[in-house]
Amino acid sequence: MNTITLNKIDKACETFKLVKNSNITKFNKLDDWLIKESNIFLDETKPKCTNYLRYKKGQLIKVDFGVNVGTELSHTHFAIVLNDDDTIKTDNLTVLPLTSKNGYKRIYLGDIVGSNNNSLKYQNITYGMITQIKTISKKRILLNNTKYVCNNTTMKKIKKAIIDYIIN
Repeated sequence: MNTITLNKIDKACETFKLVKNSNITKFNKLDDWLIKESNIFLDETKPKCTNYLRYKKGQLIKVDFGVNVGTELSHTHFAIVLNDDDTIKTDNLTVLPLTSKNGYKRIYLGDIVGSNNNSLKYQNITYGMITQIKTISKKRILLNNTKYVCNNTTMKKIKKAIIDYIIN
């Protein structure tokens, strides 16, 4: 690596230190995320994996969205897989992030996280964050994901909310 490149990386590290010490809650776990992200990038320098796990449409997964810019979703959240046709050859999924908090353009989904899946111990009230739909790498999915899949009624409700959001 040349000196100019190293200076840029060193400058970025100094900036990250300032941000980490800013006392802004979103940045509390910045150091953990940077280590994780750098390891993900390092993994990409190695020969590529040919097969990934396959996820079903409507499957509930746990995703580390990292630390992001502005009001983009950050940190760990459950999410619902929106892909119709995921395969073992694709690394990307489009997901609807979930939260327990009501808010702007959030669709009430009821008891998705809770009694329907006894292995989870989270609030039963669940909202889909329509404005935060995102395509992610499967590398962001945490190992302790669930096998719970939303029913057709819930998926139709999500589809309608997405169409309404995009059209209106």
